[in-house]
Amino acid sequence: MRLVMLQPELRLRAGVAGVIGAQVAELARRPGVELDWSPLEGMIERREPLRRIAFRIHGEAGGTAISCIVSGEPMYDDEVFVGYRGTAWNTSDKEQLLERISASELRFRTLTRLSAVWYWEMDQALRMTAMRGGGARRRQFDEGQVVGRPVWDLVGEVMPPATLEQHRAILAAREPFRDMLIRRWRSDGGLVYFTISGDPTFDRDGTFCGYRGIGRDVSEQIRAQERIEQLATLDPLTQLPNRQAFDERAQTILSDAYADGRNCALLFVDLDNFRLLNNGYGHRVGDQLLAIVANRISTLIGPAHVLGRRGGDEIVLLLVDIARPEVAIETAKKIIAAVSEPARTLGIEVSVTPSIGIAFFPVDGVDLDSLLNAADAAMYQAKEGGRRTYALYTPSVARRVDLRLRLEQRLRRAVETRDFRLFYQPLVSMADGRIIGAEALLRWNDAELGDISPGEFVPIAEESGLIVALGDWVLREACRARRKWHQIGLDVPPVAVNVSGVQLRQIGFVENVLGVLAEHDVAPGEVEVEVTETGLQDMSALSRENLLRLRNAGVKIALDDFGVGTSSLAHLRDLPIHRLKIDRSFTVECMRDARTLTIVKAVVEMARSLGLNVTAEGIETQAQQTWMQHLGCDSAQGYLFARPMNPEDFLRVFVDRRGRGGERSLMH
Repeated sequence: MRLVMLQPELRLRAGVAGVIGAQVAELARRPGVELDWSPLEGMIERREPLRRIAFRIHGEAGGTAISCIVSGEPMYDDEVFVGYRGTAWNTSDKEQLLERISASELRFRTLTRLSAVWYWEMDQALRMTAMRGGGARRRQFDEGQVVGRPVWDLVGEVMPPATLEQHRAILAAREPFRDMLIRRWRSDGGLVYFTISGDPTFDRDGTFCGYRGIGRDVSEQIRAQERIEQLATLDPLTQLPNRQAFDERAQTILSDAYADGRNCALLFVDLDNFRLLNNGYGHRVGDQLLAIVANRISTLIGPAHVLGRRGGDEIVLLLVDIARPEVAIETAKKIIAAVSEPARTLGIEVSVTPSIGIAFFPVDGVDLDSLLNAADAAMYQAKEGGRRTYALYTPSVARRVDLRLRLEQRLRRAVETRDFRLFYQPLVSMADGRIIGAEALLRWNDAELGDISPGEFVPIAEESGLIVALGDWVLREACRARRKWHQIGLDVPPVAVNVSGVQLRQIGFVENVLGVLAEHDVAPGEVEVEVTETGLQDMSALSRENLLRLRNAGVKIALDDFGVGTSSLAHLRDLPIHRLKIDRSFTVECMRDARTLTIVKAVVEMARSLGLNVTAEGIETQAQQTWMQHLGCDSAQGYLFARPMNPEDFLRVFVDRRGRGGERSLMH
């Protein structure tokens, strides 16, 4: 069959020569023509109408292709078939548009597969009709699992500030919604968070058709936010709520308890001598021990109660809704027992004990601040009571704590202004009563509080860290006095200065001591360092090394207050001491108690066998002098011979007792 007519537009745009008059079969085989001839041939042979026959003619030299659709009816002349005639439509623009739409759809599908965002649709009955993109893992849904299901079957827990009821109301009102946060449990037990946003869809008549929107997995963002909030509210060392988090939660609990008439108790836990442990073993050991302590307390406390770290070594516990005060006391006892157990950290076995103050709500305070102050005051009372114990808040406790705080404030000011004086108490030879040395004793007369005993301010100085600066001043003042005495030609016997365990644990302690001696032109043999047994309770390797270095440099070492510590024999064996000073309590008790006498005899004999000098402290009567001399003590100190004196009086006594043939005896 031949084509007898071709649409002019088609001919002009096609640019293909020889179309008019060409055989259709021959035309289908021409290069640049796309036409499926096989089915068309059968239709023509059967003289069937042609319906929407598509073909494409490509232009020469890469010209624009033309797409057409042809329809035709067979023609007859007196029942003789004479050909076809019909119409042709140029569909090139339409096909190009469809291709662009298809490419756009392909790009959309590709991007949604790669993106964490997924696309969803629902119908007017709020049933899911589509969910694509994002990957099933990110969606937490598979499309086959959601299509046809109501949205309520898929929504998990709606997170604040939105609620499920509010979301239902929005959908019922056909309103858009944005970034609604939803939480769901995964099949493996984990949590996933995602947000969804949607807009309602309507047809041309304004009839509601459903919703379409997007979803986004925000699990990582939520977890990052939770980590940030955790850093802001949890103490990183102990994993307990920090001060701010504890205060906020505790204040809310106390407000509710006050409204409901419920009783609570606050326990203020402070670790005894924790500063000394930190200085002796290092902060890494101290930090790990603090974490162990926090964990031990946590295991004792139920979830209804609140535990937190206030800072340093202070841990607070709010017991909620307790039926009776004894519950707080029993809890304190359990904490003391658990915390006091030795712990091993960084290859070192260490131990620490707690002091606990207890205050009751609302009796001792109706708000958190007043309750904390009351429990803190009771904690200091527990420390004064011997440590490793608890104390209840009372008004008298508050007064004592207030005085202590005032004392610490005044002490800090005094350390800054050097508002102290050194007094000297002679050390007397038991053989002839000569002054063979002196102990430098610190005295403090405060303008506001008057004379303050060393027994009151020295423990405060040790706990607050002021003892280092205070000890340095004592050494410098004693050396300054010796240099002055040298300048006036007096050969005063060695002076002993007291050194705390805190100072011994300082890395540069020995260098500082030797530097001060050199600065004042004082020989090492002119100074004696006194350390107490109680100050050596946490004897570290550094403390022992410092003592050895001092002795090797020529500084003499004395062990003061011997007998009141817990490891006296070990100290005698291990420490590089040259003098043993028997505590005053032994001096007094050995005259009236046979067991104490036996102990003192054994100590003196052991000291002498080790080549140590023995000094009896606290001699106040002639009988005590005779007794201790009889036991074999080499020297003595006490009011019987001389009270502590200011430098001028001490020098006067020393000069007065010197005679042409020797010093006059101070013995009676």
